[in-house]
Amino acid sequence: MRTLFKPLLIISASLILIAGGLFFINYDAGSTLSQAFAAAPEKAPTKVPTPPKPPEKVNPDGTPWSPAAQVAAMERAKEVPPFIKNVKDETAWERKQRLGDDAPTLKDQDHAYVVLNSPIVNKDQDMYEPVRFMHKKHAAVTGDCLKCHHASADEPGAAETAKCSACHQEAFNPEFPERPGLKAAYHRQCMTCHEEQEKGPLGCTDCHGKNVPDHSKLVKLPKNPSPTQVTTECLRCHEDQGEDMLKSAHWLWKGPSPYTVDGEKRVDSGKATNTINNFCIALPSNWPRCTSCHAGYGWKDETFDFTDKSRIDCLICHDTTDTYAKVPTDAGMPYPQLDLVKIAEHVGKPSRKTCGDCHFQGGGGDAVKHGDMNAILYYPTRSCDVHMGDLDFQCHDCHKTRNHKISGRSLSLPVAEGARSCEDCHTSQPHHGNDLLDHHLNRHGEHIACMTCHSPVYAKCKPTKTWWDWSEAGDKKRKVNKDKYGMPDYFWKKGEFLWDESVQPTYAWYNGTVERYLIGDEIDDDGVTEITRPVGGIKDSKSRIAPFKIMAGKQPVDKNNKTLLTPNLFGPKGYWKNVDWDQAFKVGAEAAGIEYSGEYDWEETKMYWSLNHEVTPKEMALSCVQCHESLTQERSCDRCHQDKRDVDFKALSYKGVDFKTMAARGRDTLDLVEKTDYINFKALGYKGDPIIYGGRFKQLPLGWHKDGKEEK
Repeated sequence: MRTLFKPLLIISASLILIAGGLFFINYDAGSTLSQAFAAAPEKAPTKVPTPPKPPEKVNPDGTPWSPAAQVAAMERAKEVPPFIKNVKDETAWERKQRLGDDAPTLKDQDHAYVVLNSPIVNKDQDMYEPVRFMHKKHAAVTGDCLKCHHASADEPGAAETAKCSACHQEAFNPEFPERPGLKAAYHRQCMTCHEEQEKGPLGCTDCHGKNVPDHSKLVKLPKNPSPTQVTTECLRCHEDQGEDMLKSAHWLWKGPSPYTVDGEKRVDSGKATNTINNFCIALPSNWPRCTSCHAGYGWKDETFDFTDKSRIDCLICHDTTDTYAKVPTDAGMPYPQLDLVKIAEHVGKPSRKTCGDCHFQGGGGDAVKHGDMNAILYYPTRSCDVHMGDLDFQCHDCHKTRNHKISGRSLSLPVAEGARSCEDCHTSQPHHGNDLLDHHLNRHGEHIACMTCHSPVYAKCKPTKTWWDWSEAGDKKRKVNKDKYGMPDYFWKKGEFLWDESVQPTYAWYNGTVERYLIGDEIDDDGVTEITRPVGGIKDSKSRIAPFKIMAGKQPVDKNNKTLLTPNLFGPKGYWKNVDWDQAFKVGAEAAGIEYSGEYDWEETKMYWSLNHEVTPKEMALSCVQCHESLTQERSCDRCHQDKRDVDFKALSYKGVDFKTMAARGRDTLDLVEKTDYINFKALGYKGDPIIYGGRFKQLPLGWHKDGKEEK
């Protein structure tokens, strides 16, 4: 042991001397030996971005979220009523004669909304999704309940009408060979009526989409596949769908603009080419940041190959796990931690989650761009949006899609692949069930957009940004304050903000067309530049009064060329990296294909944004008196209706949204309580309240002024 220890001691001492000598040499001789012998410095660990958590399926108070009307309808759909064997032997005419005034009407309906999803049909072949059936609406359109309920039970105490499945159950029942099964009965009744009316869907998937098969048995992927490998696997079966996607606006970010004034024949307008806004301003030069919401992978610059189908991101729209997400700064690439195999095995129809991850977050954050869309709509309450919160509507329930072309449009962008309107489902005569009001309300629809009444305020679920001043950006030391809604008033990268909640819309005449500022256009030197503006007027019969969010702000303008500038914000030469506006404008202008004179200023701009979501329940629509100030006087509806009916016209005219109650529930609506002339008739071109002065095309025969004298 001693023999072994001695050489070890010598070696150790020698190493110590060498180390000490090296330290001494290093100390005296500078850095030469230090560089030669020092260990290579460790790289700072790269921070791996973490995917966001899926939205919680809860109400604002923390209770579990549930779309009450949809859940109830789905439960009713499971019920199989007792089979009715005997029906009355009578013709339709004989039945009407028997019933007389006792024939069933709208008021006799138990359920206005029905889901067709019977186990009688599904037990043999469950290929299609449930069908939403607006029971009350169909009855109102046909005007005859007996048209569908074409027979009545011949049994003691039986009701005059019954569910379809009470008479029609099994197909080819030998005891009742004359009766079709339930599936055939549905199709015979629905399609016959649609053909007679020359309205309504006739194709299979026009009413109900196909169920998506279980892809866990179909997908063949390696462990940890790349995103493009996933797409290639999708294309193995969906080659045609890939071709369709390459022609879609969600892929190209440009397309036809039939509703843009002077751009009706263009097919190249869109975010990818020539549009600008007063939020993040423009896409050119900012591709990796903006294209995090593109339905593709790797759109880093202008060289992106739009013909490469392997670059399509199928999962961004078809994920059903609620886990798929893209890195905000990586040109559309997903988070590396995601289990792409699991997600690919669980694809399905788009949802509010898949659509909302981009459309709710537009402009760089939640509720920034749209006044009527925000993350609350993942799981909204009924009062926030009646379609999504009560009926569990998904986006594609309204935005019908064919060949990856999605109907619906926004004022903010020119591209349109098909229009959608409330009337597509509710018809031009949407009001029914109230004999006193239906006629007037339906006539209002000729002059007023549905959302004018059915969305009295916007951003009622969450505050939205209403002002964005880029001229104030760049002050990294400025203190950020929170407003009364808890929203920040400043961010050094982006400038100064204002937010608002439960906002009274701006109202304007709108005929469906838009005047639009495009990149390279000259600004309005006389005032605020309107980037988008609805077209219409009081004398235009195609125009209706519609509600809008106004987004205002200040953004950069070329001082000499009088054109709005498109700054490079993101990337190594961007403003967020260097806080250098001049460089940002040079890079951005080159990418956008416009000139930059070298001098800049700041221009006030505004955009009109349409409001089509956050639809309130009918009991929360504007009341008559909130717009028609004359109804606050002693005489209200009875200025014309002088038939002495036992009706409280005053109460009828006040029936509608209660802003005081909304305020008590936390909404910022106190300034709207007892407000009348809500839409400001004079600003819209009327002489005053149309009840007094008449409409835009018709003079009323009767009317009183405030002094009680009849209008001449």
